[in-house]
Amino acid sequence: MHKRNYQNILVINGASSSLDAPNFITVVRKEFENYTVFAEEKTTLKGGPERFPIFFQQFINKDSLRVNEIDLIAIIIGPGSFTGLRASIAFALGIQVGLACPVVALRRGEVVFPFLSENYKNKSVWHVTHARRGRIFIESNISNKVTAYNLSDIEYPATETYLIGEGAQSLSEFVPSHIKILSDLKESNAIMIAQVALQYYKEQKVTNELYPLYVDAPEAKLPQKGLRAAPQ
Repeated sequence: MHKRNYQNILVINGASSSLDAPNFITVVRKEFENYTVFAEEKTTLKGGPERFPIFFQQFINKDSLRVNEIDLIAIIIGPGSFTGLRASIAFALGIQVGLACPVVALRRGEVVFPFLSENYKNKSVWHVTHARRGRIFIESNISNKVTAYNLSDIEYPATETYLIGEGAQSLSEFVPSHIKILSDLKESNAIMIAQVALQYYKEQKVTNELYPLYVDAPEAKLPQKGLRAAPQ
């Protein structure tokens, strides 16, 4: 990283498809032990992550930020929106190549779990994300795995478990009594993502590849007789 009194961390989150958890691109500045939002754009619009390069250019033009002052990229790789993940990760890859800038890839639940209060540190916690067609993605703080479920097919543990994330409330009608929904912590913000990413970078800890975490297999299929011929 560059030798300055501060570090700039570019945070990219294009995973969400919910109004409860907007996508955002943010420059978080760490100066000594303080983290602040230097520049940020949030979007809940369809196609929002595809505009991240435009927002980033605005940061450079308006906020006295030079492109070579980005020290680290922290990106959410999923689970979440298929299009949003592809667009945001492609953008992160482009910056990584262009600036030779390190990138830390993080899962949504992976970022939130360290910020749980001490009451839940040693408890079973699920991070729940909305998916298409009435499905959800669940990430466990115990197994570090992400699994897709239909609402009617969820296998709840017999022990006390707590639910967080943008999709947790959608399970309120289905959960047994020993499963509790925590409403005070839904999703991570840019500073939380930056803190976890910087810690991983310093420890040289790698938990994810820089690749979209789709969970479900792709639904698109090749034509039965192979690729179609190009139109003449």
